[in-house]
Formats: sequence, structure tokens, C-alpha cells
Amino acid sequence: MKTSNKFYYFSIISIFTITLSLVIGLFSPSQVKSHLKQMKDDAFQGAQPIIPTLEVKHAFSTSKLNQSIHYQQEIIREKAEHGQAIKELQQKNKVIYLTFDDGPSAYSEQMLDILNKYDAKATFFMIGPNIQSYPAVVKRMADEGFGIGMHSMTHDAHQVYSSATSPLDEMLEESHIIQGITGIEPLLIRLPYGSVPYLTVDMRYYLNENNFKIWDWNIDSEDWKLMDQRYVTKVIQDIKSLEQSGEAPIVLLHDKQHTVQHLSKLLQYLKKEGYQMKVLTEELVPYTFQCEGRCYSINE
Repeated sequence: MKTSNKFYYFSIISIFTITLSLVIGLFSPSQVKSHLKQMKDDAFQGAQPIIPTLEVKHAFSTSKLNQSIHYQQEIIREKAEHGQAIKELQQKNKVIYLTFDDGPSAYSEQMLDILNKYDAKATFFMIGPNIQSYPAVVKRMADEGFGIGMHSMTHDAHQVYSSATSPLDEMLEESHIIQGITGIEPLLIRLPYGSVPYLTVDMRYYLNENNFKIWDWNIDSEDWKLMDQRYVTKVIQDIKSLEQSGEAPIVLLHDKQHTVQHLSKLLQYLKKEGYQMKVLTEELVPYTFQCEGRCYSINE
């Protein structure tokens, strides 16, 4: 017979015995009260806490309920963070953040020379295999105080965004490469093509859990499309427009030959207008595009 059944029958017999005893006067009322208290204590001692097994914990962690909780938490966190980022950018008077994607390249050394000429700093979001091809340039960037960021291993949307943990896996692999060259553990990342639309909420959750800071931009130079000095004109126009909102510009550029060729013209303008060209840091609140219903799986 199971323990619970034994306890049930024991309780019935005890109640019957006490009742009968009262009738025949074997127990006083105080004795009855004491006996009932003992029964209550025994019952509480018999109630054991439920300790979930590893299997139960794993089942919950992978459940749709838990995923939904993480989904909502991530949306709330990102919304609050985005508001903080905007507020922080509005407090940066005459500060601009130049960022260069897709490097390093054969033109990176020349780019660094030009930046140093104008006392300008910038942040480089680099691709893993390119880092392995130009390790000396990456070491120079770190030594001279430029920002070191990551831009994935493959830069292939169908690989980077293939699963919930794929972006994290690529960034962790790239981080290991950079640490081996510079001794720095980078946390600044920029996703290929930006964080909208393929960086889904679950992907963002895993990246945030590993302390990575997702950086997008508020000015696209379109140097990748214009491929000549017109990108400089566009950036200057966008800076003037952004000045009305008071936000510090975060400019998307690329580590390409045509960008390097006309970079001096942009830096001359910024210097003339009194801008401080600074690096993005881990202390800054990252400016990240919000999903707001726009993010979806690339596999759909």
C-alpha cells in the first residue's frame, strides 16, 4: 500500500479513536487538542519540497513558455536601451563616430594614416578571415587607440542568420581570433546588413546574454553604392539634418579603396566644423535598430 493511502487510513482511524475516547472519557479536551496538533505537525513533516530534475529544468528552458518569456524580456530591454542610447547621443555635443565595416584590407594602413593626420579616431567592424589575412593592421589599430569591433566570420546572411545561435557562434569565433592578435576581448559587434530585418529577437537575446553590444548607425554614407566623392556630400548633408535632432552621428562607412580615396575631404569638413571624432566604447549604450515587428527569420 502506498504511503499516502496509509496516512489516509491512519487519519480516519485516529479521528474515530479520538471521538470515541471523548465519548467514554478516556481523553480530556486538552489531550485531544494536543493529539490533533501532533497529527498536523506529522502531516507537514510528510510534505516534501518538489525538486526539479535536470530533465525537467531542460524541458522548461526549451519550452515555448520560457522562450516567450525571454522574447518579451528582450523586447522590453531593447526598447529601454534604445531610449537610453538616443538620450546619450543627444548629450554628445560636436562628437561624431566614424565606423568602417568589412575590413581590414590592403587599404587599411593608408586609412589609418589619413585618420591620424586629422587626429581622428574611428571604430572598425571587421570580418574574421580578413583579420587573419592582415593581423599586423589589426594590431596597429589596437595599439593606436582605434575601436575594435566584429562583423561576423562569413558575412553571408544565410549562414550568419541560419539559426537562433548562429550570430553568437560567429562572433565568439571571431572574438577568439582578435584576442590572439591583440590580447583584447572585443564586445562591440555590427551584424552584416544591420540588425534589421534578419536579427530576430531570440538571436538578440543570446548575444545580449554574452554581453555583446550591437551597434547600427544613424547615417549611411552609401559609399558601397556611390563609390566616389558623392558619398562625402551625402554624409555632410545627413550630418546637417541630424544636427536638428541633436543626435551625435554614427556614420556607416566601408574599408574600401574608393572610400579611402575621398576620406580626407570628409575629415577636413569635420575638423573645420569642430567635430571630435571618437571611438565607440563598451561604456556607451549601443544604438541598435529596433525590431518593432520588422524582424523575421531568413529561413521563412
